[in-house]
Amino acid sequence: MSGLTRADFLRGAGAVAASGLLPARAADPRGTEAPLDADVVVIGGGLSGLTAARELGRRGHTSLVLEARDRVGGRTLSVPTSHGHPVDGGGAWIGPGQDRMAALAVELGLVTVPSWYAGDTTYDLLGKVTRGMIPDVSWSESLDALRALWRLDRLAGSLPQGASWEAADAARLDALTVHDWLVGRGATPFTHAVFKLITRAVFAGHPEHMSLLWVLHYVGAAGGVLPVILNDGGAQDLRFEGGSQQVSLGLAALLGDVVRLAHPVRHVEQPPGEPVRVHTDGGVLRCRRVVVAMMPGDTMRIAFTPELPAARLDLAGGWARLTRLPLIKTSVLYPRPFWRDRGLSGAMQSDAAPLQLVFDTSPTDGSLGVLTCFLSVTEAPHLGDARTRPQAVAEELVRYFGPDAAHPLEVVEKDWGIDPWSTGCITPLPPGLLSRAGHTLRTPVDRVHWAGTETAHAWCGYMEGAVRAGERVAAEVHAALDS
Repeated sequence: MSGLTRADFLRGAGAVAASGLLPARAADPRGTEAPLDADVVVIGGGLSGLTAARELGRRGHTSLVLEARDRVGGRTLSVPTSHGHPVDGGGAWIGPGQDRMAALAVELGLVTVPSWYAGDTTYDLLGKVTRGMIPDVSWSESLDALRALWRLDRLAGSLPQGASWEAADAARLDALTVHDWLVGRGATPFTHAVFKLITRAVFAGHPEHMSLLWVLHYVGAAGGVLPVILNDGGAQDLRFEGGSQQVSLGLAALLGDVVRLAHPVRHVEQPPGEPVRVHTDGGVLRCRRVVVAMMPGDTMRIAFTPELPAARLDLAGGWARLTRLPLIKTSVLYPRPFWRDRGLSGAMQSDAAPLQLVFDTSPTDGSLGVLTCFLSVTEAPHLGDARTRPQAVAEELVRYFGPDAAHPLEVVEKDWGIDPWSTGCITPLPPGLLSRAGHTLRTPVDRVHWAGTETAHAWCGYMEGAVRAGERVAAEVHAALDS
């Protein structure tokens, strides 16, 4: 320390703080200096929160990411198997137009592989199992379903993307359920079945309980009906080799000590003229701005002082109370993808059967056969017992793929209905909520900003939307801090 003056020390300390290795200091609005733990605290260590923190760092701001779980990834989770092939327990696929996720895969050195769709798809609609490119129904029934989908696509395209509540007839569209709209069109039973298949698969809900405006909002954010419902060439086109959670793990590795796991946030205070205070089980953190990167319903776990505006509480509370199908994603492993020998793709879609969807998620070399199934025990009570569920799911697969499906090597699952930190995995909004409170979805509340895939203008509900929302909120916070 010989020869080091106090001025030299302070200059050196300032350089270290600027690098993000020490807590930042910022001018208190009252004119005094107050020590800050970071410029921004990000609540949520999923794709949206991690992206926001990274983008803020690129703009010269320090941040801390607080994640309640003992892992990053949010609603993406790569579940290990004893056979060395991880399977996705949450968000899994990307497709054309999802350029942010594709760019991250390249940057992080991850490999994306085409999903397997060669062969016939199996359909279980109106109690009838058929196979082929499309369900085996009459031309008139197919035409009615296509007309309804075309009309839905046109309606979605007519609304402001990502802000459907701003449409002149938003309240009217939001007062209708998808079922109401189909009845008003005089839809055939087959068309009702097709829409039930779609709403179960995409939104984890039924047409009778789901807002038409929300479905239009979601479809419009994806650029139309086809990207949502198509597998090959649609939103289910590519998978991440090794699982999609690798994207979050890669981002967290780049951020380093910025990410703090097992740090649930209990309370956010915004005292006038003072830094924001974020209360966790481990203590209180001080910052200039907060980003909440969570599903709107999950924000009800956090107390805010002052209390959030009534419209924002309406949105969050309505989201938390909505009627949804608690989703379980189950992957069943076999010695090989035997269904391919029968000319089947391994894909199954249903409007009412215990299994909503099935996909072939086998490794690219075919060294294992993997069928990944979506189900809800509220629709299939006989699948409710976790001890007997593996064999019961295998028996359901026998109906579609033959007796070889009865003898899996292993069954692994992720039950989102019992996840302690997510109010489900997918969102089916009820009528009335979006037109009434949607304007609060992205609107900051003083120094609290909102992220998460549900806030995305494009690809709302997808991993791509989560990344875009993180980018958007980082730019928003940067502008606020810069001003």
